[in-house]
Amino acid sequence: MIVFDVIVHGEVKETIRPVNQRLQHILAYVTEEAKILSKKYGTTVNLSRRIIY
Repeated sequence: MIVFDVIVHGEVKETIRPVNQRLQHILAYVTEEAKILSKKYGTTVNLSRRIIY
């Protein structure tokens, strides 16, 4: 399963988990979430991808 950690100022704030694991759906989901998260935190937000087995 692919999950994304939301990093703000070097600290992990939350983890987002796409419902669908197809790559096309993940791209659309992460793009929309990135817009929402940058409005929520008001600064540059980094997304770090990791895989959970």
